Amino acid sequence: MVQIILIGIGAGVAAALLFASPIGGTSLALPLFAMTGLPIAIAGLGWTPISAIIATIVGGGILFTLLAPLAAGVFLFLFAAPMIWLARLAPLSREAGGTQEWFPLGRLLAHASLTVAIGLTVVGFLVGFDPETMARAMVQTLSEWLAARPDLEAMPSVEELEAFVRINIAALPYSLGTIALIIIVVDFWVASIVTRASGRLARPREHLWTASPPIDVAVAFGIALLASFLPFPVGDIAAVFAGTFGCALALVGLAVLHAVTIGNKSRTPILTIAYLLLVILGFPIILFAILGLAEALFHLRARRFGGAPPPT
Repeated sequence: MVQIILIGIGAGVAAALLFASPIGGTSLALPLFAMTGLPIAIAGLGWTPISAIIATIVGGGILFTLLAPLAAGVFLFLFAAPMIWLARLAPLSREAGGTQEWFPLGRLLAHASLTVAIGLTVVGFLVGFDPETMARAMVQTLSEWLAARPDLEAMPSVEELEAFVRINIAALPYSLGTIALIIIVVDFWVASIVTRASGRLARPREHLWTASPPIDVAVAFGIALLASFLPFPVGDIAAVFAGTFGCALALVGLAVLHAVTIGNKSRTPILTIAYLLLVILGFPIILFAILGLAEALFHLRARRFGGAPPPT
């Protein structure tokens, strides 16, 4: 128990430092900030969720004292809560037919999507998301910045800037949900690698591309997407859920691409191009979300492999 407490304290201090890294203004600030949940996940997976809870209390207390209560709230709901819950679910298993079945990867992804969406919604209320106020402030900032550039040949009109800003603000809840889920999934995946390498994780290594989402993810995505067209604030809250569940489907779409290209000599170039397009352009994630939705509805990988699991 002493080790669990000590690891939790150390993880909490590390998580608080990572969360506060943007204050330094270095080029590594954002990558370090994105790793905030990593120490908590390592503590939770390797030393039980109790250690992750201790890390949350310590990290949140540091941020509450040294920065602001708002920082502690964002830390809790955006990073800590999803990691604690996933660390609670990942080690669960049961005996079935003489074999040990672990909590399915697809359901872990579904729970990650739900907790991230709830956390972002709470953070939105804490921070205060007002599209109209944000639009006016961004238009004014962009106008002043462009006016200060003597090398600019044609100054965009206020109407053009406002249209551009409003499109981006409308897409913000979707993109925030997508980015937040990717950060949580990557941090948790890295934490599983670290804890397994140290011998602290009993769950065996699994290929991520075998993850299959429950049909609930597809249903939740459809409902959230339709509700996102409702007026503020319901529409914006629904957009956050649509972004997270859509991102979960996109990750499954990538899993399908990994699976169906097994044995293909061009597999490495295909995957490389797919990831480059995602990183550089961004919008191809919509195509992978459609592929993930098709997998959830029609089980493409099972059809591809005749019902048998993909070869390793």
